[in-house]
Amino acid sequence: EPCAVLVHAVERAKTTGILKFNSRVVVQGCGPIGLICIAVLHTMGVHNICAVDGNEKRLEFAKEWEQTQPLLHELQGHLGLTEAVKEAQGGHLADFAFQCTGNPHAHSNIYKFIRNGGGLCELGFFINGGDATINPHFDLCSKEINLVGSWVYNLRDYATTFDFLKRAKAIGLPMSELITHKFPLEEINEALETNLAMTCLLYTSPSPRDGLLS
Repeated sequence: EPCAVLVHAVERAKTTGILKFNSRVVVQGCGPIGLICIAVLHTMGVHNICAVDGNEKRLEFAKEWEQTQPLLHELQGHLGLTEAVKEAQGGHLADFAFQCTGNPHAHSNIYKFIRNGGGLCELGFFINGGDATINPHFDLCSKEINLVGSWVYNLRDYATTFDFLKRAKAIGLPMSELITHKFPLEEINEALETNLAMTCLLYTSPSPRDGLLS
């Protein structure tokens, strides 16, 4: 199910005509959704990826994905992080970005990582996470950003998702490692408590999307 979310999001991103195999990409948020986003991109041949998060454990996992550059935003600050993105991508801002956190501040800042004429797929706000503040002139108009939103998936995305999982396995992506805990149905309360206690490796508060695989 969460893989279908990302297959749908990437298909939405492709409608901009910007996301290609040689694109420079930023994935903001490295919970399960962000990590699966990286996996989907890798199966498409996109390898120049910066993974941005404030959790070192999740970034450590992101390092396992080939040619992914992990960036810790809490240490960089927003201006420093923009420069770090450019440095990681050979002096260039991203051609495309995926915002996977569901955090309004993250949405406000992600435009800074994208080049003029680049693209953005916002998929983090599965529910109402609050208002985000942007400057339409600087963030959208003067940069001519191509923005698409993505929400869940449709029936056809499931068929594509099975093909994605086959491809991910064939090229050796560690998909099964995304599942850090397993509980029988009668222990659902313990599962929720484990998630809320942030003891899962991939726990990502407070986005409802990013808790799906914990």
